Amino acid sequence: MQELNPVDRYQLRKAQMDADKKRLDAQRAQQELQRVILELENKYDLIADGGTVDPITATIQVQPGSRRGNSNGSEEAFALATAGEPAK
Repeated sequence: MQELNPVDRYQLRKAQMDADKKRLDAQRAQQELQRVILELENKYDLIADGGTVDPITATIQVQPGSRRGNSNGSEEAFALATAGEPAK
């Protein structure tokens, strides 16, 4: 059975460590996204109303019948103002 030479072994180990680092970076980014979503859901009082923030469309999704007050049962979507956008 052949063994890898030291240079190839180093390259393989380095590639594995780089892959592990990128996986951890992706997990960190996902956790940061979840933290921001939770903050927005708290800011817009969506937690009690059963609503969620869709990070892809930047809209608030409210489940039918989950809103208090005079709900007509249809799904409502409200666009979120982006952070850098000036107020109109």
